[in-house]
Amino acid sequence: MSENQLVVVLGMHRSGTSLVASLVETMGFSCGEHPMQPSKDNPNGYWEDELIVDINEKLLHSLGYQWCSLTWLNLAALRQSKLYEVLRQKAVSYLQKLLAKNKKVSLKDPRMCILLPFWLEVFKELDADIKVVLVKRHAHSIAKSLLTRDQFDNEYASQLIYLHWAAVARFLPKTYPRILINYEEVRRDENGIRKSLMSFLDVESSVPSNLFEEKLEHHATSFNEASASGFTWQQDMLMDFPNANVDEDRIKSLATFYHALNAAYGRRNHRQHVINEIKNFADNYKTKKVILYGASELASILIGQLSDAIVLAVDHAASEDHQIARLGKRFYAPHLIKETEHDVIVVAVTGRKDELIHFLSGYTSQPITFAEECLF
Repeated sequence: MSENQLVVVLGMHRSGTSLVASLVETMGFSCGEHPMQPSKDNPNGYWEDELIVDINEKLLHSLGYQWCSLTWLNLAALRQSKLYEVLRQKAVSYLQKLLAKNKKVSLKDPRMCILLPFWLEVFKELDADIKVVLVKRHAHSIAKSLLTRDQFDNEYASQLIYLHWAAVARFLPKTYPRILINYEEVRRDENGIRKSLMSFLDVESSVPSNLFEEKLEHHATSFNEASASGFTWQQDMLMDFPNANVDEDRIKSLATFYHALNAAYGRRNHRQHVINEIKNFADNYKTKKVILYGASELASILIGQLSDAIVLAVDHAASEDHQIARLGKRFYAPHLIKETEHDVIVVAVTGRKDELIHFLSGYTSQPITFAEECLF
């Protein structure tokens, strides 16, 4: 065991990480030498080190992303950044300095969730025992807070939450000691949570003052105001985090869908138009039995929205002996259309409309819809 202790507070934006980080600080842990100042969004403070936040921001920006971008970043993707090595060395040097000075250090920045593979590489260079405090708040409550602060609708916020939690569930090593703090439980029993943290962090005492502020908007939503968030297949992960399996193939299949939403949210006046186009199209078919034609990039948008309605995916390049595994789906030969009960064929191929109508009409008498015409 090392005499140095590093506590990493991991959680989604607007989920109570500042509150939990403040509890950790009262137990003798330094939150860094460059504290972020309070703002109207967090009047009590953030308990974040601006240098750590700056490293995360620069790494994201070097890859073309913001804190709120919908993206899935593994280590290979992160290493594509020209700043990766410079920022890694900067992080290692700074944390070594903090640990030499304080022995007990706490880190908190929600961006660390999606950048976790980068930070795991940093932690390997440190002489410190690392413990992780996971913070969870009901997804619908987080989404409502993001709506108030950032005007993100539930569709966007749900995917942002999912990606943050999925990254932690997928990449956080099982060897790291961890404790899960539910924000709603802090509201009900702050002293009990404080005692659990003290036991986990192996400290004997902490500042006994009550830190919870019910009047803040950040804390205003009740846990009982629950509703579904995200796609149907994402519900298990959202409910069971952090003890849940992550379907990386399905996440990667949403790349084009996420790209469209990122583009829309990069220009606020385009947000609702783009999102509504995609959602309105999908809503027409969510209760139908859909056959998806075409293993194209456009198909990723449709798979994300219609995953549970798709009864069969086909592609002209697939054959009876060779299926195509792509976008989290398996695409079969078109002749299976005749054997599969369906209400509509949705075509995810651009151009060649007349040719494809003639081709697909040989397999079905049901309607054939071209996503390209409806979305673009």
